[in-house]
Amino acid sequence: MAKALTVGDAMTRNPLSLSPEETLASAMQTFRKHAIRRAPVMAGDRLVGLLAQGDLNRAQPSVLDSTPEELQRVMEGTPVSRIMITNPVCVTSATSLQDAVETLHTTKYGALPVVDGGIVVGILTDSDLIRTLRDLLKAE
Repeated sequence: MAKALTVGDAMTRNPLSLSPEETLASAMQTFRKHAIRRAPVMAGDRLVGLLAQGDLNRAQPSVLDSTPEELQRVMEGTPVSRIMITNPVCVTSATSLQDAVETLHTTKYGALPVVDGGIVVGILTDSDLIRTLRDLLKAE
């Protein structure tokens, strides 16, 4: 049964997305509000990147080394496009889940945008895979 699963069986459909012009502060707020760690970055209907929580954490100035004003200036003045992953590795909803897992494992990414016919239809995250594994184990 597990070998027959596709990305479409496990992905999060219609993921929240960001625009490349959004600020880091706005992206951080979106991630916190919706309890997500990754989001596709879209210019209109076109996928232009992927932003991960780790990217935001690395871009954020240290509160130990920066003044509150400096922190605010960086977070509110830096667009997502400055730190996003450009040309992210993508899969389709028909990609076998086994192939997608292998891609995630070898690239060390935590998510893959799911693109069908040039349209982002989902995102496959490590959390999606853990949920799918849990469901498979329960079914046995």
